[in-house]
Amino acid sequence: MDPPRPPAVIRRLRGRWREEMPSSAWGWLLLPVWVLYRPLVILRNLLFDFGCRPTYRLPVPVWSVGNLTAGGTGKTPLTRHLARWAISHGLRPVIITRGYRAAADGTNDEIRTVSECPVICNADRLAGGRAAITSGATCLILDDGFQHRRLHRDLDLVLIDCTRPWGAESGSGGATLPLGYLRERRSALSRASAIVLTRSTLVPVARLQALRSELANTKLPVLEVTDTEAYLRSLAPTDGNAGTKGQPPSSLAGHRVILVSGLGNPLGFERGAEQFGWHVRESLRFPDHHHYDLNDVSRIRFAQQQHQACVVMTGKDAVKLAALVPNTESATWLVLEVRSEIHPHDTAELDRLLLATLSDP
Repeated sequence: MDPPRPPAVIRRLRGRWREEMPSSAWGWLLLPVWVLYRPLVILRNLLFDFGCRPTYRLPVPVWSVGNLTAGGTGKTPLTRHLARWAISHGLRPVIITRGYRAAADGTNDEIRTVSECPVICNADRLAGGRAAITSGATCLILDDGFQHRRLHRDLDLVLIDCTRPWGAESGSGGATLPLGYLRERRSALSRASAIVLTRSTLVPVARLQALRSELANTKLPVLEVTDTEAYLRSLAPTDGNAGTKGQPPSSLAGHRVILVSGLGNPLGFERGAEQFGWHVRESLRFPDHHHYDLNDVSRIRFAQQQHQACVVMTGKDAVKLAALVPNTESATWLVLEVRSEIHPHDTAELDRLLLATLSDP
């Protein structure tokens, strides 16, 4: 039995500190840039609002999964959920993603992790959508598309991460970029079709209720994502795909763990580890969409050996680390796989919203 665990050490590696600077004691240094950036965002939205910049409509349903904040809110699991829904209703979906921090070969995390349908990386979502339709798509799903206003959306789902709804971990109102993590002011929710809450199980019930009360003022449907399956598997593939299912997360309760993540918001991953009862010794935060190399593996291995711990990463990180870690180490390099779906009490509302986009105008 381990002695009482000390607080987990968070290590910001390979420039991660730049992503977290707005929430640090040095965030005030970004004030001059914020003074210039904020009016530009407001002006851009006004140009679209008043028709000075055009919005183009494509001849297929277009669904957007986006957010108000920079960093991860759990968009990809919902995007995959929509793709499965589209396929089950006889559509041929294609996911259009910006391709943020794609590798030299043009692939990014979404292409590596999404198996339901084709993925096109194109910063110009309009051009990407036209290419998808040419290749036979009958439905487009924009991953992180809320701010891409050139392309008309038939459904705009805006995700709010309950662990930092407005960009601040305290849950209070955050500032816009770069002083905070909000891409736009909260008034931008007026463009949304519905709000989707993610990571709701990682915050106290009272805080979730307060957030729901706050969102009630928007008069928008508020849906919720829930994790339907979670398991740990070995990093090394054993079946030619992504490895086989292993043990439940609770099997590591009381064991020493090193967390490895390259996420926009690693807080959810870290809080989930706490709920599983893992004894997290260090959380190694790499930049969002980080491309790992052997130096990173050495750094992870050093922390693992120092604490005599297992390494646990997300599926998003596993697709980039698997080729760098020998199979002989796979027993102590584990992947947390989580499948998320719309909460059962919200499926009817989501069905209604999606079916409405399939009706003739």
